Amino acid sequence: MFKRKSLISVVIPIAVLLGSCGDNFQSVENFSKSKEIVKRASNDFAEDIYQSCLRRTRYIKLVPDNGIPSRNERRESCENTERGDSNNFKTAVNILIEYMNALGAIASGKDLSLDNSIDNLGQSIKDLSISGNRLDADVVDGGSEILKVLFDLATNKIRKDALQKAIVCTNEPIHKYITGNSVPATDENGVDLYKPAKGGLIFIVNDNYLSKAGTLGIEANAIDTYYKSYFLTLNQLGTDKEINQSNYQQVVDRITVGEKLTEDYNKAMEIVAEKEQAARAYNQILVSTVKTHNRLSKEFSEGLKPKDINQLCQFNTKVSFKKIDETKMRRIKIILNEYAISVKPLVEEVDRAF
Repeated sequence: MFKRKSLISVVIPIAVLLGSCGDNFQSVENFSKSKEIVKRASNDFAEDIYQSCLRRTRYIKLVPDNGIPSRNERRESCENTERGDSNNFKTAVNILIEYMNALGAIASGKDLSLDNSIDNLGQSIKDLSISGNRLDADVVDGGSEILKVLFDLATNKIRKDALQKAIVCTNEPIHKYITGNSVPATDENGVDLYKPAKGGLIFIVNDNYLSKAGTLGIEANAIDTYYKSYFLTLNQLGTDKEINQSNYQQVVDRITVGEKLTEDYNKAMEIVAEKEQAARAYNQILVSTVKTHNRLSKEFSEGLKPKDINQLCQFNTKVSFKKIDETKMRRIKIILNEYAISVKPLVEEVDRAF
């Protein structure tokens, strides 16, 4: 069984890469110390698919002979559907986790070993669905390609220049899996846009969590519907009538109730807004991850012809085309350090929301 690892923990093995050539950047070292907080934040994010459903049970009106049974039915539905969606999202993310952990092992000179569950992961992403939608076929292919490279490195005990093979040969699958695109689209100046397409992990967060028909959209609608009925009732009670001595206290009570309802409504919507902001930060972490991987791939593939890359990425290939010198390694370390710095505030934002 897979341990529940954090999506955002992809930043942790990168510190190993940075330290593998000697110098240690203090900012990365300090960031690594937040590992447990980062892991908890990421797991809680996936868990919110389920927790949001449970929060919606609060907004089913307690009416005679129906309210409590309806809430119980909703909780049961959450357990049967949203709980599975939450776990499936974690499964989808585990491919990235396994890959980034493998990079850390390779960079530190350890033998790459994969537990038995890795064999089932490829089939799992083919079968899983989130909110009734299966992963796009190209995205599944991307995940399968990532696993194929890991399997090659592990079973054939490829050590020499394994980092080059791992990064160069998984760059297109990583793009496909995260953004839904095989390679990043570019503007007229050749600048990478990293615009997500249908089916990638970013799309899943946008479509299944952030959209009006997604997790938070449904929760916001449930809040609106619940409080609207109470506001309408208050309005129908005639608070616009002239205040006199006989109805003064009654009107004051209605105003007090209205103010409390407004306060509760605002608090409920603030929770949704906070989750939305954290989800967008989460997506930015994914974008930063794929951008960094692309920059690394360009460094490791510099000077290689397409036929060289094809040969490098063949199963059981142990050839090396170009040694990574100190100058290039310094550039790689700068890329990774910039990545750690850029995602730190995003990780903190996710952690605050959950």
